[in-house]
Amino acid sequence: MLGDVELSYLVVETALGWFGLVLSPRGLRATTLPRPSRQEAEREAIAMGASRPATADQGREVARRLQEYALGRPVSFADLPLDWAGLGTFQRRVLEALLRLPWGQITTYSELARLVGRPGAARAVGRVMATNPLPVVVPCHRVVGANGSLTGYGGGLEMKARLLALEGVPSPAGPPGRSAGRGRRRSRPLAPSLL
Repeated sequence: MLGDVELSYLVVETALGWFGLVLSPRGLRATTLPRPSRQEAEREAIAMGASRPATADQGREVARRLQEYALGRPVSFADLPLDWAGLGTFQRRVLEALLRLPWGQITTYSELARLVGRPGAARAVGRVMATNPLPVVVPCHRVVGANGSLTGYGGGLEMKARLLALEGVPSPAGPPGRSAGRGRRRSRPLAPSLL
């Protein structure tokens, strides 16, 4: 629990594995990355503060969209009720901007920093990605290095490449840290009014 808000959890089976969802009365608070077993996803959701199973209706829509996403179908999570409790202003602005990045497009840490009005804060954006409480829903896997290389990801670079491939984004040519292959889809700048 955070303060006096009781958190619940839902475990969702998808083609990628099991996701644990942590829900508050305000919306989705956190997600796990896909895990190989229901028990692992459930343990992780409980470790994130959930104290009881969710009701049948809680999380149903996010569960459905995660299942669709895992099948490679274009999905947006941008209109779901999300609970940003506990996040600082900068962290929230970065995650909200990233939430609007369309399926199958990538951006860089520096581009994302520029979008939130903090050019030169690419490392700070990287720290936000490392602490993203909503992986896949807020697609931090779509953020790559300045040269297009895959860089750190909580689920490992293999998982990051798998998620990008699911969205039709070509893998970098060569090992992580090398330039990306041709044909990758870069992000289109987001309108400043969206920030």
